Amino acid sequence: LFVQKYGFDIDDVDEDGCVWIKTIGCSCMETLKETLAEVKCLYHDKFGADAGPKNDTYDSELQGCQDSLCELEAQFAKKYGHGINDVDEDDCMWTETAGCSSM
Repeated sequence: LFVQKYGFDIDDVDEDGCVWIKTIGCSCMETLKETLAEVKCLYHDKFGADAGPKNDTYDSELQGCQDSLCELEAQFAKKYGHGINDVDEDDCMWTETAGCSSM
């Protein structure tokens, strides 16, 4: 069942003990941008004009989302001690634990 759900066996690890998972495909935002560009082209072909003026409201909302994302990333780094995108050259996140055990 594990293999069917996750696509790899629980014992499939490399020599370092890491399981490698590859994600393929476009993000939802990329797909929406591509669809929007296609619709704008079709509109222009049919009506001979652009689909309308640039939407400043959308741009300001998008900027607000980007600002919120930056704030969230900063809070994540403060809480966990590393950035969301902090990975090594092998795309692995390393966690260091220092101190004495309670034993």
